[in-house]
Amino acid sequence: MNVKLFLILCTVLGALTALTWGQSPAAGRASGVIGKLDSVEIRVFREDELTTAGQLSADGSITMPLIGAVKMVGLTTDQAAAAIKAKLKDGYLINPQVSVSIEGRIRRTVTVLGQAQNPGVFEIPADRKLTVVEAIGMAGGATRIANTKKITLKRNGGARPQVLNLNLKDITSGKTADLQLRDGDVITIPESLF
Repeated sequence: MNVKLFLILCTVLGALTALTWGQSPAAGRASGVIGKLDSVEIRVFREDELTTAGQLSADGSITMPLIGAVKMVGLTTDQAAAAIKAKLKDGYLINPQVSVSIEGRIRRTVTVLGQAQNPGVFEIPADRKLTVVEAIGMAGGATRIANTKKITLKRNGGARPQVLNLNLKDITSGKTADLQLRDGDVITIPESLF
């Protein structure tokens, strides 16, 4: 794949990604995958005293009356409702009707710097994973003077930041796997030396 075609593909991918993910969800209640530290509301039909709302704890759980802590991180709102329903049916209620909604999401971001068409900070979608190639696509792709063989990914975590060297051509050709990004990751695309 030549560089010009690659840049066009990255630009198209970035435009499509921006159209799909750039839309903000409607204010208020939402469904989808529950993220770490999101705020949720749990309602049990005709059992107002069991209504629980708040932010998930650091381990991704929330404490409810009668049943205690319920781990919700990584579950969809429907899966979380089913898990709570099962716990309530186990000795507390006959046929509980449970609904779970996401009241507030913690914003997770990645940064693309250097020789990208539109460098900046990009939000990781709450309902899916984001990879290096997708983030570069969101930034409009690499410029014509970018050195896509020496991209770095800086990941904060633990005592010292981790720095990974990436070759975009190897990723897009399938030689190496595309990496899933985490909150706070920084991708830097250097300028090529002629």
